[in-house]
Amino acid sequence: MSSWQGGPQWSPGDPQWGQQPPTTSAPDWDQLAAEADQRRKRKRLLVIGGGAAATLAIGAAVAFGIVRESGGDDDVAGGRNATSDPAAADSPSDSPSPEPSFEETSLPPLPKPREFITDADKDIAPFSAESFFAGETMEIDDREYTRRAVADSDSCVDGATVALGEVLSEHGCSRLVRATFTGGSVAVTVGVAQFPTETDAQAAKEAAASHITALTSGDAPAFCERGGCRTTKNQVGRYAYFTIAGNSDNTPDRGDGTPAQQAARDGNQHAHARIVQRGENQASESADAIIRERNSGGAGEEAED
Repeated sequence: MSSWQGGPQWSPGDPQWGQQPPTTSAPDWDQLAAEADQRRKRKRLLVIGGGAAATLAIGAAVAFGIVRESGGDDDVAGGRNATSDPAAADSPSDSPSPEPSFEETSLPPLPKPREFITDADKDIAPFSAESFFAGETMEIDDREYTRRAVADSDSCVDGATVALGEVLSEHGCSRLVRATFTGGSVAVTVGVAQFPTETDAQAAKEAAASHITALTSGDAPAFCERGGCRTTKNQVGRYAYFTIAGNSDNTPDRGDGTPAQQAARDGNQHAHARIVQRGENQASESADAIIRERNSGGAGEEAED
């Protein structure tokens, strides 16, 4: 006998404990049909809802992938595509490549214009009246003079008084060039003498107690034949230069501040400017030659590599 008294006894054929005993009444077919129909509707709604959720999930994943490729919300809003941005494609890496290195080069000091009017070895440009007094006019400030005649002299005696010719020759003058200009009522002859050194030119200028002679050939008028002329003398580099000016009608000039006096000063300034220009021209040509030689040497080295 079981130790649990009073409980219901189970025997074969009886229902299990906790189960309702079967009923013998007929089933309600209408109720069963309604419940089956409701189950089908719920299943259909679940299928539709699941499909929509899956579609949304796929769409969200695709959108997220596009945003990731285009660089984020800011790039999308700005209408930019990171993969097509040249700056992004060419952005430097964390380890930048080293900068190219070049061998340090330097040009020698460029020559100075003064070197070419003081050193005979460098001052090798042609020295003639036609080239030195190039141009048809001489302009100083607002005063303009027309060139009327030019002349060269290798002896430095022709074109100078006897006294000046002796001084020029004594100090080694190698060439004397002259030009006559006229302007208004005056005429002026400008003469430039070339010497071996700057010291020679200085000595000749200091010793000069006379003047050059007026150049009256060609279209130049006769002037200074009766005296009353204005003269100057000066020096720069290895050049000494002189002027003589007077009235173009050959009358003597008198007084202070006359047109002839101004013409002599203008001729002096013109000669100085032309000598300086001579030095600048030769210095520029020498500098160009240095640069061309350096560039040519560089090209040859590259070709050998």
